[in-house]
Amino acid sequence: MKKKLLVLLFIFIYGIASAQFTIWENDFDAADVSDWTFIDEDGDGNGWMPYGNIELDLNTGTLTKGAYKVLGNYNIELTYGNGLPGVQKNWAITPAIDLSYYAGSMELNLTAQKAVYSLNDDLLIYVSTTDTAPGSFTLVKNLLLTRVTAENPEFQDFIIDLSPYVGQSQVYIAFTNTDSFTIGYEIDKMSITAEKLGLNDVEANGGTLLKQNPVKDYLQLHLSDTFNKEETKLKIYNTAGSFVQESKYDESGVSVGNLPNGIYFLTIEEGTTIQKLKFIKQ
Repeated sequence: MKKKLLVLLFIFIYGIASAQFTIWENDFDAADVSDWTFIDEDGDGNGWMPYGNIELDLNTGTLTKGAYKVLGNYNIELTYGNGLPGVQKNWAITPAIDLSYYAGSMELNLTAQKAVYSLNDDLLIYVSTTDTAPGSFTLVKNLLLTRVTAENPEFQDFIIDLSPYVGQSQVYIAFTNTDSFTIGYEIDKMSITAEKLGLNDVEANGGTLLKQNPVKDYLQLHLSDTFNKEETKLKIYNTAGSFVQESKYDESGVSVGNLPNGIYFLTIEEGTTIQKLKFIKQ
């Protein structure tokens, strides 16, 4: 039985190390974008928003909501399709995404379409590693969205290389429009995938050591001398970057028995001093 568990653990680790795995995603099904930043740069009150993909009712000539939950940006009013006055300039910006735990190649996977009518348009994709101010972003992709029909959804899958941003602890991805775009854009879902984990699984930069790895019920550390033991906090995240638990440093160990088996990230923090490790919960 023990040998079987070790083999399964090896397969699990090897699979994560040798293939792209998802570290962040958003499908807009819940229409909750409260952690996003939206900027109506032209100031007309219109901008990106959660919506249903717009469809044309051929009997009435009006626009209706389709079945897809999307993040949409439009330069028309959404009943009869009349154009909005002026030039639209709207930004949709993701929350900060921590890519510092990963190594190798990294990709943004995007499912999107040109909104209704058989016209093509460019969707502009930017990245910032500082903040959400439009001036801080760098253009990484001019993505051509093509459409053949007016009636049927035509979502397409796209891959954008994010490898230059691997290792960055704060990455924002922004979507905006060209000055001449028509009708709108609709994003159905998006995700970021990484090739492999980028942290040492025994020793952190700075000298903190894991006393055992894999870990069962208690995670024990040999803490670097750079830390004050009384002030040190330990934070655990899953491979998607989601916070799992926090505790004070304890020489006897930190309980992780309630965590599902898998790979986790550990950050050791005291003031501005931060070290990172990955560990396997078995």
